[in-house]
Amino acid sequence: MAEKSAKKATKKTAPKPKKAAAKSPSKASLVKKLKDADIPVPEGADVKDLEHRLKYWSGEAGYNVALYRGWCDVKYKDHPLSLLKERRAMYWLPASEMADMIIRTKLVKVMKRGLPLNNAVVIDVPIDYEARFNGGNN
Repeated sequence: MAEKSAKKATKKTAPKPKKAAAKSPSKASLVKKLKDADIPVPEGADVKDLEHRLKYWSGEAGYNVALYRGWCDVKYKDHPLSLLKERRAMYWLPASEMADMIIRTKLVKVMKRGLPLNNAVVIDVPIDYEARFNGGNN
């Protein structure tokens, strides 16, 4: 029994660093970013809604607009202007690329900048904005 079993020498290596997984931002961090940018935070919004709002809204005051009469609905079917259906309605648009595109058509009159008026229909940037309006490259 004089023989001892020889153990195999194993190399000790440092543990591999874990890859940082692409984490989605937390709801609290998104709310902080929205507040820092002076963008209103909707009640009960989920992370997807907050990311969408942070991506498309700027921190400026929104627009209360009304349509001029006589605009051609068919010509602007692939344009954000098609979101405004009723000629007699007052609409509120958040300050965004979408609102800028609508105002540049000169088919709406800006009544007032700021918060939505009491009778205004709120038009938010659609979730499918990029796909629907080709990212604003019309």
